[in-house]
Amino acid sequence: MKRFFVRHAKSSALLVTLSIHVALLVVATGFVAFKTLIEPTIRFVDPPVERSRPRIPATLRLPAHSASKRAPKPRIEQKPLRITSIKPAAFTLPPVAMIGVPMEGVRDGAQEGIPIGFNAEFNFFESKAKGEKVCFVVHFGPATIGKTPYSHMTGYTIRKRLEDIVSALPDYTLFNVACYWAGDTCALSPQMLLANPANKQTMMDWMAPVNPLEGNYDHCFAWKGAESRVKAARAQWPTRVEGLPFYSPKWVYPYVVPNHLEQKYLGENKDFMHWGRGVAWAVLTQKPDTIFVLTTNYIDGWGGGGKGAPTKMVAGYKKMMLDVYGPDKRTWPTINVVVLSHAGKDASAAHNVLDAQFGPIVRAFKGDGSVIEDIAKFMNDTEKKLMRKFAAEHGD
Repeated sequence: MKRFFVRHAKSSALLVTLSIHVALLVVATGFVAFKTLIEPTIRFVDPPVERSRPRIPATLRLPAHSASKRAPKPRIEQKPLRITSIKPAAFTLPPVAMIGVPMEGVRDGAQEGIPIGFNAEFNFFESKAKGEKVCFVVHFGPATIGKTPYSHMTGYTIRKRLEDIVSALPDYTLFNVACYWAGDTCALSPQMLLANPANKQTMMDWMAPVNPLEGNYDHCFAWKGAESRVKAARAQWPTRVEGLPFYSPKWVYPYVVPNHLEQKYLGENKDFMHWGRGVAWAVLTQKPDTIFVLTTNYIDGWGGGGKGAPTKMVAGYKKMMLDVYGPDKRTWPTINVVVLSHAGKDASAAHNVLDAQFGPIVRAFKGDGSVIEDIAKFMNDTEKKLMRKFAAEHGD
């Protein structure tokens, strides 16, 4: 045997190598067989996800449906009915109309309305207030116009700024205007006007002729030929008077406080006149929530200037407003006053009129006040140019 391996050394080495490889192959094959056939396969499983189910009340039941459906009714063609008018039973409407709807029998586009909760802001020559129903009581007498075209520029400017403020009123507001001087108070309309374009134009047409810049006249209340008709109309409110002089309003509704009401609110032998009659007109016939007065001085039933009695006027107006508006003072109107200072004069006198004489009235009725120290401040460039022209021509 030993001799055999010696003789065949190369063959023996080859045999040994083959044996080793066979053994390794057997081991490897067994390992693979063990991994594949015996060891269990590892599987990846998704983690469980919890889902909440909707909570449905145990008593919730679906609506029951009829087991059998009814057959649809056959459609029957119907002839259209003819609508005929039916005469309603007789009844009377209260004297209130919605804003924007004219009331029967009202002239000049006059309308009544109901408050709708909005407050417009007014700025009348720097006297400021808020409201829905506003009355302007404006002095158009000789003190606001003078004698020459140059001095007429004051009244002209007042009229133009009144046009501007009315033109800017929101369409939900109501307004009216009265011009006054001494014993005359003349209204634009018997009732408040809705601030629509047509009524704004009506106001401009009404006062367009008032106190023209040129012409031979005194002032717009010098009726000349219409005195008797104007006087008769005062006691028959509201009566419209037309056919007035060329320098007067296009028409007027003259007003005077009835005697029994003057006695009730002011006492015996006392009259509402000048601006005071204009305020009484507004309260008694228009029932606004805002009143503006433009004046040059103070006059009441007791006298003018320092001889007047503003505290007594306050007492009279309080009685009046209690009758018209009721005890809730929040519904009472504000009284706002603008005092015009005469051109070329010290404005301190106008401030005294506002503070000392109108002061008790303005404060009592929660108003505002201002003084026009220089009317040129409220003129536009065209008006200032015109004023300089008249000043040069008339030596003022």
